[in-house]
Amino acid sequence: MAVKMWTKKETQSTIKQLRGYGYVVAKVNGVYKILDDEGNVWKHDGQDVFCALLGTRGYLVSYHDDLIVDGSDTY
Repeated sequence: MAVKMWTKKETQSTIKQLRGYGYVVAKVNGVYKILDDEGNVWKHDGQDVFCALLGTRGYLVSYHDDLIVDGSDTY
């Protein structure tokens, strides 16, 4: 798992790209998460695959290493 601080613009862009690739990204209790086909939060090894929480200086984002490759637009 990777944990990063992203700006609002970076987070919105990533969510838009994930949705474009067919992922269902929804706000669950104030946190953006990817949902599976049954509408449950998608987990891998017991952890959320993607999670973006609004903080005071941007978004705290955690994601599985296989979901996003740093420095590229590969999802």
